[in-house]
Amino acid sequence: MKVGIMGLRKPFKRGNKWYYEINRKRMSLRTSKKSEAMQLFAEIVRLYQSGRLEELKQEECKVSLGQFEDEYLVWAESTQEPKTFQANRLALRKLLEVEKRSVQLEGLGFRSLDNLVAKCKGNSLKSTTINNYIRHIRAVFNKAVDWDYVKENPFKGYKELRAAKRPPAFLSAQECTNLIKSIEDTELRRFVIALLYTGRRRGELFALEWADIDFERDCYLVRKSKTHLAKRYPMHPEFRAVLKSFDDRQGRVFKHWVHPDTLTGLVKQALVDAGHPDMRLHDLRHTFASNLAEAGESLQAIGELLGHTDKRTTEIYAHLSDHHLRASLNRLKLDV
Repeated sequence: MKVGIMGLRKPFKRGNKWYYEINRKRMSLRTSKKSEAMQLFAEIVRLYQSGRLEELKQEECKVSLGQFEDEYLVWAESTQEPKTFQANRLALRKLLEVEKRSVQLEGLGFRSLDNLVAKCKGNSLKSTTINNYIRHIRAVFNKAVDWDYVKENPFKGYKELRAAKRPPAFLSAQECTNLIKSIEDTELRRFVIALLYTGRRRGELFALEWADIDFERDCYLVRKSKTHLAKRYPMHPEFRAVLKSFDDRQGRVFKHWVHPDTLTGLVKQALVDAGHPDMRLHDLRHTFASNLAEAGESLQAIGELLGHTDKRTTEIYAHLSDHHLRASLNRLKLDV
């Protein structure tokens, strides 16, 4: 809310601190008490009206790491998906293990992450885990830039550790058949078949509703995805058969389970029972893509079916989709 003076906004609370804005730049009042915030703001209005605008413009909003954490977590908990919020909160806590809450945001930099990496290595954490912390910390501090607390993300450009990437594990067509046959529970078998014939992420399939199913057009709509983009996908005949086997077609399709984590455990156990102890639920998504690649489908088509927005993500299946290269190579005829 403005106070009748162009460019000046009344105090508002973020986390446990009070702020005001001048020409859309957020400034800290450095207090958690409303009464003090209003008194300080009254003095700011007086300075503003007396023509000392440049003095206010040049004032820097000094925010400590602890203050930013408090404000960020309040904002993030109400706006982010629970899983994302938890990962960001954990990453911030890891940073606070090597930095004091009182340090100013301007004082953070690559050395902060160097100290974090050293501490994590000392605790024998894997490079993939450490890189995950780095990515989330970097994402968190993009918000500090948005809020004008820092001009640039202090961790922008920080190089992640080299980590051996796990090649996508997948089941062959025969192994898929054996897995499905080994599952006695009807509800779980339906869900696994759906995973294998859609390539959907766990959360996407779990959130799928009957209102998203279009039998006439032979397609379905994914509303909740990792990319936050709603998209329609064609329906495989086997997936259609699974959907047709349901009698109750209200609400969520796979509403037999209340929480998706339950499914993770059940699918994992089914994989173990079928002789694949090292595989995870997400590997059924890899199975969908890998079998398409081995069948000769283009990486572009596979990426679109998976819902990838970056073609580089789909390139992990490139080694399985080299049929065109083999055909080209076989055309070589040398008279030797």
